[in-house]
Amino acid sequence: MTDSTLQSLNHFKDAYERRIDQLTARRKEGKRTVGTFCLFVPDEIIYAAGADRVILCGGRNATVSLAEEYLPRTICPLIKSSFGSVVSRECCGGIESCPHFDLVDMVVAEATCDGKKKMYELLDRYIPTYVIDLPQKPESPEALYYYRGELEKFKAAMERLTGSTITDEELRKEIRSANETRRLLYRLYDLRKRDPPPVMGVDILKVLQKQYFLSPEDFRTLLRELCDEAEQITVNSRHMPRIMISGCPMAGGNTKVADIIEERGGVIVAEESCTGTRSFWDLVDEDEDKNPLTAIAERYLKIPCSCMTPNERRVKHIRELVKSFKVDGVVYYTLQSCHGYNIERFKVQQALRERHIPMLAIETDYSDSDVGQIEVRVDAFMEMIISSL
Repeated sequence: MTDSTLQSLNHFKDAYERRIDQLTARRKEGKRTVGTFCLFVPDEIIYAAGADRVILCGGRNATVSLAEEYLPRTICPLIKSSFGSVVSRECCGGIESCPHFDLVDMVVAEATCDGKKKMYELLDRYIPTYVIDLPQKPESPEALYYYRGELEKFKAAMERLTGSTITDEELRKEIRSANETRRLLYRLYDLRKRDPPPVMGVDILKVLQKQYFLSPEDFRTLLRELCDEAEQITVNSRHMPRIMISGCPMAGGNTKVADIIEERGGVIVAEESCTGTRSFWDLVDEDEDKNPLTAIAERYLKIPCSCMTPNERRVKHIRELVKSFKVDGVVYYTLQSCHGYNIERFKVQQALRERHIPMLAIETDYSDSDVGQIEVRVDAFMEMIISSL
């Protein structure tokens, strides 16, 4: 299946340029734009303050070398690519910066991995950077109280940035809006349970990458079009190995491993990552009697990031996805020096072995230097799966 099969996929392709124009126009009208890196920064609070939001995670290799003038070479490429995209505005070096970085008034970061936390200290020299602290034991009795307090402080910071007061009514409105987006993503993922699915995984990945950049309204419009069209399609082809990718996020511009999997005969049916299911899997409680900040805090603390400990919730979620999407094999994708996800690989592999699900572990970066090696390993993985079907 190709992009041209579904016409609605083409509408995502030029969405980036339209969004730049939209952000530029809104900036001239006085609207503030916030840049974020992580799912633990609630969009609901940003939008309730009357601001806009774009994701700043880098997925390009071009900005990594520039970042290495400031950061160690032995940290993960996502951190380096992201930081390099910011400093490229100051130090041209022949590298074209992403235009949306110039439109950001403030970065809202989060205290997840150590590499990110220290990078933010440098980032603040270029863009005002606000950091939300996170409890590391999300299921402890104190975690919700602490994180709720951090969101109260973040709410106040957004009010200072925009000059607007965030009311409970506005928060509830944005909770309903965000939940509507999450339900549409559920609808899209339900289509992937078909065998074979009506949309290839790489196409879905590119759609998921857009969710962090487009406005919620535009993203929902495009999602509805895609779901409406895909629901009318019947694919008549042989069974392909159904693969789930699990692990690190795949930021915009980074589809290397996904491309190889589907070029070698597999079809990606789910992503257990921040680009995939972690971004939408749980809804925020819409109960009008519940404090909206508490409801937001409860939902975001359910995100099973590897920075949390213990992280049995993630292993449980992987088991559920494998069963629900009838997964034949898992590709465990990690970025170099991402210690949290690299260490959790052992627990995930043990859990999958109990279900007799094969797993291929791939540790990589954003360059193309290991493409040939990954292709050989994926070929062997697909042959093993096919022989067992």
